[in-house]
Amino acid sequence: MKLMVTGIGGVGGYVASVLCAAYSDVTLIARGPRKEALLKKGLVLHSDVFGEHTAFPAVTDDPSTAGIPDMIFVCVKNYSLADALTAIRPCVGRHTVVVLILNGVDHGAAAKKILPKCPIVDTTIYITSAYEADFSIRQSGTFARLFIGSDDKEAAQRAYDVLNCEGLTCRLSDDITAEIWNKYITNCAYNVITSYYEGTIGYVFSQPKGKEEFRILLDEAYAVGKALGIALSPTLPEEIYDRVMRQKDKDVSSSLARDIMQGRQSELETFSGYLVKTADELHIPVPFSAHCYHTILQRLQHTAT
Repeated sequence: MKLMVTGIGGVGGYVASVLCAAYSDVTLIARGPRKEALLKKGLVLHSDVFGEHTAFPAVTDDPSTAGIPDMIFVCVKNYSLADALTAIRPCVGRHTVVVLILNGVDHGAAAKKILPKCPIVDTTIYITSAYEADFSIRQSGTFARLFIGSDDKEAAQRAYDVLNCEGLTCRLSDDITAEIWNKYITNCAYNVITSYYEGTIGYVFSQPKGKEEFRILLDEAYAVGKALGIALSPTLPEEIYDRVMRQKDKDVSSSLARDIMQGRQSELETFSGYLVKTADELHIPVPFSAHCYHTILQRLQHTAT
């Protein structure tokens, strides 16, 4: 089994580590300082789920030199998806399956436009994982769950068979779009509200309207999903709200908030811009989501100048 992983950040680095432990032929696509760190020190993982692990897989910044893999895992940020898919196009053979492990809800359609003849498998992952300054990967918490699905059932089964190994709890989904939206609705509230307040979820909930505003963001994202015809549970916003309220460790932020506060390129358009624009096209009112989006966007534009 020949595998390739592109996007060796927090999530991609964790997935790559698990795959390196289970398979002998894994190639990582990385560039610049990350590539140099991987070549020098290996792929280093510190994980509550998987433990300590270091692997020394093949690393290249040119996918076209890596041959034709059986499966390619694309774990990049949504804003890098088109470039990543274009870069791996020379690696896609007749039997190659491309597995998308990233945020957002529109990446499957985008991938099919760039790789129209390739089986595309969608996923959604629940994990807390980030890369450190030395490019090692730190995963915290007791779970690393992955839902897998595709219109191509054979490709989805192949992806499940590869990924369902120690370190990942995998499940095949008959409706991966609904699973993706279940997580997306959470992200549209959790990532956006922590970025809006520039703090942890605990800090957000300590503010006079923090809990109420979090629930409003959930309800607005849910309304957009329903308007698109996604098969969502009628109690989903309440379930997400209750789950976050019960979360023991509230001294945590979000990937969006961390990226913004550290001056890195962010997925604001993925978590907020896409939702607001889609709502506008559907004539669905999302006033607080729009307020948060434009407020954060103005901050970013002010910082850039």
